[in-house]
Amino acid sequence: RVLSCGLKDFCAHGAEAGAGTAAGDKRVPKIASVVGILGHLASRHAGSIKQELLRMFHESLGSGREHHKATVPFLLQLALMSPALLATVSPELVDSLKPPVLNQLHQYFSAMPRDELDGVVGVVVHLLCHTSAGALRTLRFLLATAAP
Repeated sequence: RVLSCGLKDFCAHGAEAGAGTAAGDKRVPKIASVVGILGHLASRHAGSIKQELLRMFHESLGSGREHHKATVPFLLQLALMSPALLATVSPELVDSLKPPVLNQLHQYFSAMPRDELDGVVGVVVHLLCHTSAGALRTLRFLLATAAP
């Protein structure tokens, strides 16, 4: 429920630029509360939180519904604001990036305006540089995916 409420608020406050800047929390007032609540819940419910974050990610890729279009930027913003959430999800996320999911991501991002896409790429690079959990696995995945 916390994630759903946060996503709804993120959509209402303009998700287009939410993941493109590190200051997205100024425009999206509830996201800081969402991060705080998830951080508090993580001690007892880390598995459930991880499962829900991954479910939201995968569900959003195949949907054209408006709130699903904002899910990836919302999740990126959560990861920016909470290194603990990023560390919890990143190893499983890398494992789930199989060719069909990568194709869905390509379709998702190819519809974005160039300036928004540049912002998202900047956020992803920032997150990759600040990920310690599973960093070697992530680097191997990137090299294997980029190689023909």
